[in-house]
Amino acid sequence: MLILLPPSETKTRPSEVGTARLDLDGMSLPALHESRETMLRAARRTAAGADAAARLGVPASAPELVGRMLHLDEEPAGAPLAVYSGVLYDQLDPAASLPEDRRVLVQSALFGLVDAAQDAIPAYRLSAGSSLSRLGKAGTWWRPRLRPIAQELLAEQARSASPLVIDCRSGGYRSMMAMRGDETVRVLEVAPVQERDGVRSVISHDAKRYRGLVTRVLLEAAQAPATAQEARELLAEGLGAGLAVELDGDRLVVVDRVR
Repeated sequence: MLILLPPSETKTRPSEVGTARLDLDGMSLPALHESRETMLRAARRTAAGADAAARLGVPASAPELVGRMLHLDEEPAGAPLAVYSGVLYDQLDPAASLPEDRRVLVQSALFGLVDAAQDAIPAYRLSAGSSLSRLGKAGTWWRPRLRPIAQELLAEQARSASPLVIDCRSGGYRSMMAMRGDETVRVLEVAPVQERDGVRSVISHDAKRYRGLVTRVLLEAAQAPATAQEARELLAEGLGAGLAVELDGDRLVVVDRVR
């Protein structure tokens, strides 16, 4: 089973002591190496510009983030699940070993894709909507470069015992790398909704928390589900009282019934 996660705007900078540095040559998905080099150069050029903070989305309260983007190769790098932070990642144990029959990839405006079990990354500041020197919007620039990778990932899942892709990404990152299932592999979007008095509304503000809960249940299971229905049943049991899970076409709908 493949789980796709969005990155987070906020990140935890790894400790300087005894920590690795960014090693592009050692990252997973080596087909992205050249694109990653290009993006890193563009990120440095952008960080050196007078409008760096606006382009990179750096808040006025944290100007040091611009300086870090200038010297990413010197920044400490750590495990992705420990570097990414926020409501989705708060639901996950960064120290837990990922099961061999499950792969977690994080969509990244800087690296394209990051493997949660293999890669080490710095606490960078870049999003899909960032406007980079000479490249334009990061998400748009990545789209054609990630298209063949998406096909390879789908083919890999189709050959596995768990031909499922659980897509926990937000809309901007889904468009950065579209994943469409077929008769050999099922791509399921996690869609949280709130139900009050029988009326449902889409959860937007807190959606990442529900997607983090879904990811945690899937990673803690004894084995990866083999079908979409098995995934639904596993989540329905694992998420516990108060949350229901429905399979609606290619959506795993997490229903939070409130009074």
